[in-house]
Amino acid sequence: MKHMHAMKTESGFTLIELVMVIVILGILAATALPKFIDTTGEARVAAVKGVAGGLGSANAVNFAASLAKGQVVGVAVGSATAITGITDTTGGCSTTVAGNLVDGVTFAASGAGTYNVTTASGTITNIGDTVTCTVTNNDDNSKTADFVLTATK
Repeated sequence: MKHMHAMKTESGFTLIELVMVIVILGILAATALPKFIDTTGEARVAAVKGVAGGLGSANAVNFAASLAKGQVVGVAVGSATAITGITDTTGGCSTTVAGNLVDGVTFAASGAGTYNVTTASGTITNIGDTVTCTVTNNDDNSKTADFVLTATK
């Protein structure tokens, strides 16, 4: 009868294999890291687009409410009667009008964490006229977004 000698085998990773895995992970991290480093610019773009979207929505609700309360499209804004609870947008694209439309956002000509609203195109003469407004992030003036403002009185 043969005597079988059991061979003892060890399993595991060698030091070289572990070092190679760490090197490969380091290379992957180095190539992926730049994509995640500068998210500040993207966050500012998203923030200014969010503010512009909020202003556009608030203006649409404001305009619909003004029509429901009796304002008539085509009437000159200068001769139209103001309606309580309706934001007067005859001032066009300004930080004052924007501040009246949206709560919780700080609008100012300058300053960190604030926004500035200016006219991009169009003029307001009658109720229902539209102008394109530009919202600028005052932390980075290159971050802008547009929305449409519809005139009410």
